Amino acid sequence: MKTIIRLAGIIVLLWAAGLADNAQESQADHAVVSFTNPAKPGTVEVDISEGSIAVRGYEGKDVIIDARWREKALTKEEQESEAALAEEGEELDQEELARKKAQAEKAKGMKMLQIESMGLTVEEEENIIRVDVEEGKRSVDLLIQVPFSTSLRLSCRDDERGVTVDRVDGEIEVETSDGPIILTNVSGPVVADSSDGEIKAVFGKVTPGKPMSFSAMEGDIDITLPFDVKASLKMKTDEGQIFTDFDVQLTPSQQKKEEDERKEGGGYRVSFEKVTLSLINGGGVEIQLTTYEGNIYVRKAK
Repeated sequence: MKTIIRLAGIIVLLWAAGLADNAQESQADHAVVSFTNPAKPGTVEVDISEGSIAVRGYEGKDVIIDARWREKALTKEEQESEAALAEEGEELDQEELARKKAQAEKAKGMKMLQIESMGLTVEEEENIIRVDVEEGKRSVDLLIQVPFSTSLRLSCRDDERGVTVDRVDGEIEVETSDGPIILTNVSGPVVADSSDGEIKAVFGKVTPGKPMSFSAMEGDIDITLPFDVKASLKMKTDEGQIFTDFDVQLTPSQQKKEEDERKEGGGYRVSFEKVTLSLINGGGVEIQLTTYEGNIYVRKAK
């Protein structure tokens, strides 16, 4: 059975003389959703274009979602300024500029109503909760509280605040294109990928036998592991350095990749990928850390 909750907390503010300066902060959409089977760990999935995601584990069975627009909609002056920039060729193409001018002509002599709406939608089916918000001109901040054992699949793009997760024991998959990934007090296996932002993870414990992966294009990778963890690290940074305060068994390695297409009329190619292999406490769970422009830090929990 599928449960769908749609919330549209709408506040209408008149854009008129004196009222724009006293505009109230946007209200949050609030939803409480239960899993089909609360006795079993559930999964929460979130994919947003502009905004941040903060997830916190708590002692409860339901998932609590709050969504709030971070900033106001564009005022009339801001829209006119945007159109002015377009005339200079900095923002909009000629077709879009013509459309905006036509809209302004239609609304001539009228007052503009400024409408704020969260457009939050939550769906639950077979112990999977999906959270979605309508895309708009503003970023949205999501605060989600979940049972400790919940698994997470989170994606956030184009926002410097990125994704934060605290006190969650389930499996975590998180991706950002322009923002950091900050994980604290986690223990489940993690797959984290950031195109432009740092990745920081602090583990309360590590689940044995569950491989993990951290990758970043432009940003540091900084992970803290329990002092007694048994781990096998595979690390690579093209333009950075690797640091650790663990006593590690270090084994530089060159992975060989061979391609032979001469029988098909092609050529032969062999390449060696430089990686660093490190064993902590004799080795154990596999952890891969890869960054292009950044350092790698592997810390021992104090």
